Amino acid sequence: MATPWATWLFCAFFVFRYLRTVISIFVYILARPTPIKPSPSFTGKDVTVIIPTTFKDPAELVKCLGGIKSCSPHATITVTHDNKVGEVAKHCEANDFNVMVLGVSRFNKRQQILKALPHVKTSIVVLADDDVFWPKSDFLDYLLAIFENPKVGAGGPRQRVCRNDHPDIWNYLGIAYLERRVWNNLATNAVDGSISTLSGRTAAYRTAILQSEEFSDYFINDNWGGVKLNSDDDKCLTRYVYSHGWKIVIQSDPRCTITTTVEPDWEYLLQCLRWSRAHWRGNFTVMSAETYWFSLRYFWGFYYIYIGQFKTPALLVEGLLFWMLSLTLVDSSSQTAKHAYIILAAWMVFTKLVKMVPHFLKHPSDMQFIPVSILFSYFHGFLNVYSLFTLHATQWGSQKLSELEKVPVEAPKRLEVMTEKKI
Repeated sequence: MATPWATWLFCAFFVFRYLRTVISIFVYILARPTPIKPSPSFTGKDVTVIIPTTFKDPAELVKCLGGIKSCSPHATITVTHDNKVGEVAKHCEANDFNVMVLGVSRFNKRQQILKALPHVKTSIVVLADDDVFWPKSDFLDYLLAIFENPKVGAGGPRQRVCRNDHPDIWNYLGIAYLERRVWNNLATNAVDGSISTLSGRTAAYRTAILQSEEFSDYFINDNWGGVKLNSDDDKCLTRYVYSHGWKIVIQSDPRCTITTTVEPDWEYLLQCLRWSRAHWRGNFTVMSAETYWFSLRYFWGFYYIYIGQFKTPALLVEGLLFWMLSLTLVDSSSQTAKHAYIILAAWMVFTKLVKMVPHFLKHPSDMQFIPVSILFSYFHGFLNVYSLFTLHATQWGSQKLSELEKVPVEAPKRLEVMTEKKI
């Protein structure tokens, strides 16, 4: 005989599991971007762009710099290994890029950023990866609009993975990862200003926040278990901005969308593993060292980000839901139970696909990847658990930095024509 507690248990766990999904749907639909003022306080003349690069793919860096040039920032600085400064400079010269090229003795993204910061003379600094591509020339105008609020210290654009003409499963999984991440970021940032991570792919900061000895010490000495971190730099930056009372805003205007690449093969799994470890390490550091995360100001982020992170792996959580449902159905007919299980299963599938609806509307042919995508989501849940128990591994999962310091590069080539590809 079913007991009232069984029904209450199922309902409570169901709400705990899916409340954030339901609310996020309404937030995603109703959230409005930050508009550009008729007379904006900031333009490209107020921006310096810093690009730490391993120069792994010269053509990719050249394409990246071409997109940035079209947005007319005041200055662009790229920082690479000392051995590659000359080659990077030659590629910039061959493509008429007015770029300051600096070098460091070892590839370390944090040291590369700190190397460039003293050369920044503008009020806004944008940190960008070397594999991101900015869209039209008005991209910066939309990104800078967030700084009209004097309480905003940092922010970033929407993101999307470059879709191949004929995407394979790896390309689609990368696309799905960023589509869901953008959805999740907007779902919290538009409610209470919280965000798990301000992505380092492209992020804008008030220069005054980063040009201090306090920040330099904080940034370079960030560690996990006593081991200094090279990765997780964007987590550290996000934490620093919030802990100093600044707001972070995501510009949700579609015209403020960068595109990027992910690993095109099984090494994508190493990227996922690195991202997952960074996620756990960053959140645990916030939870142990900061207080803003559980403040009333960030109530929604507290539930969505810091409580929600423990709802994994999905296979286990969803299995518990089916078990709890079975307890409520012990006195029901087999037909009623069957319908209840089907409805619950259909709801679970819907929640796994709803964040991809905007992408499917643009590219309906990608719906062919739905079965594999659902299976991968279950696999990714166990990958999250594995990463939780291997947080001591702090290296860049898909990049062998010591080898990249020695790899010869291509002869300089002039960029052909910067074409804007529909995504």
